[in-house]
Amino acid sequence: MLEPHKNLEQFCISGYGGAKFPTWFGDSSFLKLVTLKFEYCGMCPTLPSVGQLPSLKHLAVCGMTSVKRLGSEFYGNDTPIPFPCLETLHFEDMQGWEDWIPHGFSQGVERFPKLRELHILRCSKLKGTFPEHLPALEMLVIEGCEELLVSVSSLPSLCKFIIGGCKKIVWESATGHLGSQNSVVCRDTSNQVFLAGPLKPRIPKLEELEINDMKEQTYIWKSHNELLQDICSLKRLTITSCPKLQSLVAEEEKDQQQQLCQLSCILEYIDLRDCQDLVKLPQSPLSLSSLREIEIYGCSSLVSFPEVALPSKLKKIEIRECDALKSLPEAWMCDTNSSLEILEIWICNSLTYIAGVQLPPSLKWTLTVEEGIQSSSSSRRYTSSLLEGLHISRCPSLTCIFSKNELPATLESLEVGNLPPSLKSLDVWSCSELESIAERLDNNTSLETISISECENLKILPSGLHNLRQLQEIGIWECENLVSFPQGGLPCAKLTRLEISYCKRLQVLPKGLHNLTSLQQLTIGEGGELPSLEEDDGLPTNLHRLEIIDNKKIWKFSSLRQLTISGCDDDMVSFPPEDIRLRTTLPLPACLASLMIGNFPNLERLSSSIVDLQNLTHLELEDCPKLKYFPEKGLPSSLLQLYIGGCPLIAEKCRKDGGQYWDLLTHIPKVKIDFKWVFDY
Repeated sequence: MLEPHKNLEQFCISGYGGAKFPTWFGDSSFLKLVTLKFEYCGMCPTLPSVGQLPSLKHLAVCGMTSVKRLGSEFYGNDTPIPFPCLETLHFEDMQGWEDWIPHGFSQGVERFPKLRELHILRCSKLKGTFPEHLPALEMLVIEGCEELLVSVSSLPSLCKFIIGGCKKIVWESATGHLGSQNSVVCRDTSNQVFLAGPLKPRIPKLEELEINDMKEQTYIWKSHNELLQDICSLKRLTITSCPKLQSLVAEEEKDQQQQLCQLSCILEYIDLRDCQDLVKLPQSPLSLSSLREIEIYGCSSLVSFPEVALPSKLKKIEIRECDALKSLPEAWMCDTNSSLEILEIWICNSLTYIAGVQLPPSLKWTLTVEEGIQSSSSSRRYTSSLLEGLHISRCPSLTCIFSKNELPATLESLEVGNLPPSLKSLDVWSCSELESIAERLDNNTSLETISISECENLKILPSGLHNLRQLQEIGIWECENLVSFPQGGLPCAKLTRLEISYCKRLQVLPKGLHNLTSLQQLTIGEGGELPSLEEDDGLPTNLHRLEIIDNKKIWKFSSLRQLTISGCDDDMVSFPPEDIRLRTTLPLPACLASLMIGNFPNLERLSSSIVDLQNLTHLELEDCPKLKYFPEKGLPSSLLQLYIGGCPLIAEKCRKDGGQYWDLLTHIPKVKIDFKWVFDY
């Protein structure tokens, strides 16, 4: 009979077609066997006596669909201590497995004395219980075992506990103590109240509690006393995918403030996700002084939060997809002792405004509002002395963000109508009804970037842009009704990038562009017929990069290093074009290093002035279907990269086998034509 070597250390048997395993499988003479795996041996109704293997540390059994029972034959009939060295045990996809009979019933008999990890996955018919006394077990994972009764009565070393899709969880124990367990994940049990009795007496060192996929439960805790006892011993509380959960606690909340003051709490993180029936949150967990972060996702029935001040250490609140939420507590916004730095709100379609009077004064990183702010009326004023980032996106009904109002005259000293003076970044995206951002920006000494996109009704920008001395970048895209920039122009000192694209009604560019001595990148996209601007009185001469897209005006700049020009003139036949007055080709900047020409449907040739660009290293030609002529003098000798795409006529002339322009390419290290490299690398 075929038999493996006795010194074998790892062994996997897969797809064995016999009805019975050979007797040598459980032979204790395999002294060095450490890892053993059985998989998809579907004809075998029993497992061999692997409990007798003296050195076995890792055992996995997968897809053994004919096995119905594990009992004495699995442990070994004559073995006083089965599996003496086993550390990890995995059972997966045992669809026929019904019973797991513990080894022996006499006192003092140890089963799995060194087992650290036990995984039982997708064993849908398994009933009864698994071995209760596992003194070394640190991780227990049970998922997809609908008939299994899970008992955690004697697991003194357990650190992580994941339960999913089992029949019932039993917390009771003879001693009322579960040792050093500090992380529990429980899923899909069948009690109305999930935790009948506090965890802390049973699991005194529990730090992480995660409850997932409860299909039927409507509450987690029975009483607020139990809730407070448990969460004050936790560091993280996560509740996910509990569709019928209505509240964390079954009973009505009483005044817990005195009890909260007496508790020593360590809870830092609360995460609630996809609890569609969750209507309210209790006051007590949101008032714990240790709390640092709250995340709430996909709780579509949540209407409001308790009207309590924020915990003093709370740094971040993130709320997403809570469609019934109408407002945030004013107590959050007006608390002068708050430490809140980050407030993010995403896709809350019923939320009508963020704050009635002010933002939390400690906010300093980002206020994010996505999809759902219906109105921020003109009677609302927002200030935050430390706010550094403001991002607003996909709020289709938003009409105004910050606006001057009729508050008492004594409030004028608070810069009513201004963005917070500490703001560094302003991003506004996809707010189709937005007409105004702020009346003025006179006091925003910290603002560095402004990005505004897809705000179709925005007509004016705030006055005072020229006073923003720290402003470095401005980007405005798809604001179809924007007519002009405010008087005063743009700041001169630090502005390095200006991009204006698809603003079809914009009549004029900002005044004084020629004074922007730091401007290095300018992008002019499709935007109607902008007036002609000459270099000496219209634009700065020190530009490094210029992109002109769907605009017929072309300017020359002595310092330009990168030029992208696309779709500016459908009638252009030659590039660069000719100066009609002088009847000569318009020269390109001598220091130009990168040139991209694209989307010219009638362009036929590149002019000879391109050959004079001795600093040009990158040339890209895209979507010019009629282009067929290179300059008569060839291409610049400095070229290192040439890319051609969507230009079939010129591509044909660049073929290696007889193409007219092939010899012009041989000195260029990298040439790509229609996404294929010409030379081998």
